[in-house]
Amino acid sequence: MNKLTKQRRICIVSDQLAGGGAERCSALLSVFFERNNINVYHIIVVDKVEYEFSGKLINLGKLKNKRNDFFNKIKRFYILKKFLKENKFDFIIDTRVKNHNFQEVFISKYIYSSPLIQIIHSYMVNLYFPNIKFLAKYIYKHCYKIVTVSEKIKDKVEFDYKYQNVKTIYNPVDFDYINRKLIDGKIFSSDQYILAVGNMGNMVKQFDKLIYCYSKSDLVNKNIKLIILGEGVFRCELEKYVREIKLEHLIIFKGKIDNPFPYYKNAYFTVLSSKNEGFPNVLLESLACSTPVIAFDCLSGPKEIILNNENGLLVENQNLEKLTEAINLFVENEKLYNYCKKNAFDSIQQFSLDNIGKQWLDLMKIDLNLKK
Repeated sequence: MNKLTKQRRICIVSDQLAGGGAERCSALLSVFFERNNINVYHIIVVDKVEYEFSGKLINLGKLKNKRNDFFNKIKRFYILKKFLKENKFDFIIDTRVKNHNFQEVFISKYIYSSPLIQIIHSYMVNLYFPNIKFLAKYIYKHCYKIVTVSEKIKDKVEFDYKYQNVKTIYNPVDFDYINRKLIDGKIFSSDQYILAVGNMGNMVKQFDKLIYCYSKSDLVNKNIKLIILGEGVFRCELEKYVREIKLEHLIIFKGKIDNPFPYYKNAYFTVLSSKNEGFPNVLLESLACSTPVIAFDCLSGPKEIILNNENGLLVENQNLEKLTEAINLFVENEKLYNYCKKNAFDSIQQFSLDNIGKQWLDLMKIDLNLKK
C-alpha cells in the first residue's frame, strides 16, 4: 500500500466517554472519522462509557487500582507508551483537562510520540494548561495545533499564553443520531414546560439562579413548568431550595436521562443560565430539535450560536432581571416565539457533523478521497 492510499490512524485521548460536551464531541468525531475510512482508537483514563462511539477502546480506567498508587500509575504509563509506540498514529487528539503540571510534562515529552492536537473545551483555559505558564508554553509550543471550540476561547489562549498555532473548530451536531433518538423517544407529558439541562456536580450551570428567575416570572401563574435534567451532588440542595419557595409542584427534577431529545422537542424553550461555558451542546441540541433557546451571554459560546431574536434570546450576562424578562417575553410574544422556533433548526446547519468533520480533515491534511 503506497503512501497516498494508506489508511490513516487517529488516537483520541479523553478523560472518559460520558458526562459532558467534550466527551460527546470525542465520540461524534470518532463516528465521522470511521465513516471516512480512518482507523480510530479511544484512550480513556476513567472507566466510564455512555456515549455511542466508533473505533477501538483502550480503557486505562480498568487498570486503576483502588489506591491509585505510584506503581499503578507507572504501570498505566508504561502500557500507554508501549501502545502508542507500536501503533504509530498520524495524530493524537487530546481532549483531557490537565490538573497535574509535571505529569503533563512527562506525558507530552515521554509518552506521546505522534503529532499532538490539544482541544480546549472551556473558557476556563487554566483547566487545560499547567498553571505554571512557562511549563504550559514548554509543553504545547511545538504541538501540531491547539483547537478551541469557540472564538472567545481562541482569543483568551492567544492572549494568556501567546501561542500562534491556535484554530477554532466548533462542536459538531449529528442530526441523524438526534432524529433516531426522537423517533425512539416517547411523548411523556402534555404539560407545558421550559427546559434546563446540565451537570449538578458543581454550580457552573447556576440552576439556583434559573429557579429564582423562574419563580419571579409569569410562568408560575400560567402553570408552565420548569423541568431540569441532570444529576450531581448539588441536586439535593437545589431540591431543598425549591421546597422552601413552595414550587415543587412546578419545578421538576428528572435526573439523568439517557435520551433527552424528546424533552428538548416537546419543551416550550430551553434556558441556559451558566456562569461560563465552552461551546454549549445544550443549545445546539435544543435548536436541532427545533426548540428555541434563551441564554446568558456568558463566556463563551452562546453568542456564537444564538442569533438574537432569530433563533433565541441572548441575555445580558448574569443579569437576573433581564433573564426573567426574556422568559416572560417568549411566552407573551407569540409572533417572536414562533419566528425563532421556525428558524431554530436551519440556524445551526453549519455545525453539522459532516461540516465540522471536514474541518478536522482539512486541519490534518487528510484527503476525503480515502473514503471507502
